[in-house]
Amino acid sequence: MKYVNIYGNKRNIGKKAVRFIRISGKIPCILYGKNINIPFSILLESLKKIVYTTEIYGVILKIEGYDQSINAIRKEIQFDPVNNKILHVDFYKIDQSKPIILEIPIKTVGRPIGVEKGGVYDSSIRKLKVKANPYHMPESIELNINSLDIGDRIIAEDLYNDQYTILHPSHTLIARVKSSRTIIKGSQEEENQEEKENKK
Repeated sequence: MKYVNIYGNKRNIGKKAVRFIRISGKIPCILYGKNINIPFSILLESLKKIVYTTEIYGVILKIEGYDQSINAIRKEIQFDPVNNKILHVDFYKIDQSKPIILEIPIKTVGRPIGVEKGGVYDSSIRKLKVKANPYHMPESIELNINSLDIGDRIIAEDLYNDQYTILHPSHTLIARVKSSRTIIKGSQEEENQEEKENKK
């Protein structure tokens, strides 16, 4: 997992303090974890790389008044329902000895042979919930779809890896190649033509 540096300033809590922080162009945040709870604020620019992206990043937090940097992950973001601006961000301190849970993006590789035959590639899942120790957490899960023929599918249990656990039911459909309507229609027409010829 890649990390980015983020610098934060200590902040006061309360509605008035939070309102002032937002007016000044910063985002109120909080870092929590075992025996830790630190409210702080950061510039929006600092967040863009870890929010507006499909990549997964850990963060190295350097907060005013604290001598040591803290490794953390972004846990929750609150957006304004009207203008979609970021209102608040929660960070969680990483304990390197304990597993964490993240949603990891799926990256496909190749082109299914079934598509070359006229089939349609179908995948409705873009991310998978994964549990792993921080140093084993993948940046993405690679999905090789080259060998998928018409009717073939990939399910969660096909992506087994001994370094992390996918927290989805084993039969969860990840990707498949299905017949297109053109193929189905063509097959039906062929069958109907054969039936007509047999009746002659």
